[in-house]
Amino acid sequence: MMDEGENTTTAGRIAEVLAEGIISGALPPDAPLRQDHVAREFHSSHVPVREAFRQLEAQHLVVAVPRRGVRVAPLDTKSVKEIAEMR
Repeated sequence: MMDEGENTTTAGRIAEVLAEGIISGALPPDAPLRQDHVAREFHSSHVPVREAFRQLEAQHLVVAVPRRGVRVAPLDTKSVKEIAEMR
């Protein structure tokens, strides 16, 4: 079992990598982010992935739609620049 600190670090790393992909345009607006795929890609459990999604949602980089999952937020160029500068 992972301790809380390790989960936070893993979630932070996942959020960071996904945020970079979103800001760079590698992950296009409205692209679905599947929890199981992300967990597999980062060799982690679902817990840090959910936490990473929450962090990204707080930064307005993704939107969680009930029963539809998490998608990349439909950002315009100006929003992306602002978000990148804030980071």
